[in-house]
Amino acid sequence: MSADFADGIAKASQTIQSYTYPLLRVGDNALPEVFASCVFLEIAGSVYLVTAAHAIRGNPSGLLTRGSGHLIDVTGQANISRSEGKDHFDIAAIRMDEQTIRQHAISVISQRMFSTSVEVLSPHSRAICGFPVSMNKQVHSLDRDTKTFTGKCYTYFGTAVFGGDFSAFAKSSTVHVGLEYLPGTDDTGRVMSSPPSPRGISGGGAWLVPDLSHPQLVFLEGIVIECHKRARKMYVFSTRLEHVIDFINQTHKVSVH
Repeated sequence: MSADFADGIAKASQTIQSYTYPLLRVGDNALPEVFASCVFLEIAGSVYLVTAAHAIRGNPSGLLTRGSGHLIDVTGQANISRSEGKDHFDIAAIRMDEQTIRQHAISVISQRMFSTSVEVLSPHSRAICGFPVSMNKQVHSLDRDTKTFTGKCYTYFGTAVFGGDFSAFAKSSTVHVGLEYLPGTDDTGRVMSSPPSPRGISGGGAWLVPDLSHPQLVFLEGIVIECHKRARKMYVFSTRLEHVIDFINQTHKVSVH
């Protein structure tokens, strides 16, 4: 790997991680623990916390995420996708209070960073990002006295062209983004020799990286919903952003002008 290529990955990863947040809830020991990831999207003037539906479907209350200096409560009604069988759409969205977003300087992904706002013909790569549960145990990531969260976020890069078979996983290329990911970097830029278990990454972002020589230009392409390991490869599927936006517009009755 050339120095320029490695530098591009590190800088793109830093940008992506700045928009990625953990989801936590109080565990059996009465302390918060990470169980999923999320991002914040601005749509039609409102901000929504977006994550994978399966992460909160059983219990959408009592959620926490990282605020400015400490953990904050996630309040608001959760709209969660449903299906008679397995939910292959798998998206949940919560409209956030504007004051909370401002007070805690939440990094919100605006329309200019949506993949739907750009046309990219031959992107360099794609990436996913989130907070793996295995790398964010309470003993390492939580200050018990202040309840300050200092967990680790990881970015995984893969080629732009998905080499897997969508139908083998009951997915569709028109609804989902596919990625075969490689060992990633943590939030210090350290390259990992092998990726940690993906549990906890669900709800994080799937990102389009057009050109690693311009690593500041990354675009959200979807929300991570599933990871599968087959033949020593990890396949990750995300629901495409345009369908996520449609879901939010419909379920939150957003007025689009």
